[in-house]
Amino acid sequence: MKGLSLKSGGELAYVRWVEDEEAGTAAYVACDVTGSAAGYLMEPVCFEGDIQVRDLFSLLDCNPALVDVFSRAHAAEYLQESKKGDARAYTGEYDPNGIEYLELFYDWKKDPVTGELSGVHKLWVTGIGYELRDDIVEDGYLRYAAGSRIGWAIKFSPVGHLLNYPLRFNPQVDVVDNDDVTRTIETVRVPPPTLGQVIHAVMWELSWGGNPQETEVFVETLHTAFDEANLSEPRRAQDLIDLLAKPDEK
Repeated sequence: MKGLSLKSGGELAYVRWVEDEEAGTAAYVACDVTGSAAGYLMEPVCFEGDIQVRDLFSLLDCNPALVDVFSRAHAAEYLQESKKGDARAYTGEYDPNGIEYLELFYDWKKDPVTGELSGVHKLWVTGIGYELRDDIVEDGYLRYAAGSRIGWAIKFSPVGHLLNYPLRFNPQVDVVDNDDVTRTIETVRVPPPTLGQVIHAVMWELSWGGNPQETEVFVETLHTAFDEANLSEPRRAQDLIDLLAKPDEK
């Protein structure tokens, strides 16, 4: 695999063309660049094998320069949180209310008049539920059909709850109408994101409420405001949107 690749354990490899004039040979050679990851932030990165969230923290742990780059997302504090030893186990066993993996994706919008695209530089991350084996009916209405997947918001989740989830990139982008986000204008496939985009997406999601302590305080504030006991857990994305859209409800 040419270019940059991230492997299990946070190992980073870059395949480059190397010529040996004395031997008269030339070949692509995989070079370990784990310890100099900051120099490859702008390179598109492919995942080699199964990658978990903890692999990104392993990469941060051996690259102080990366921690500095993502200081605005409280990288140092979240790196320390990741070392507490409280990571939840991941079994991969089917659970209709569970997360199968975390997905990195783009959210592009297109102005129908000017044709201008927005959001093309930012990568997002969300929880993707298991493919449902049965319909989910709530209050007599079909909420989720068998064969679909529930999207889960992971904001406010402690680092230890996310470390062992698989991390995958979705190259398919649904470009929606900027004036009507329910209307998909076109669907395109895109190349892999840069290493910087991948790290930023995960760190931004984790630090949405600030550093770990600030996030904990914020969650408690939401508990009080909404009388909701599970906001620190992964939850359905639409449920979170509905909840935050009704600040006056207790």
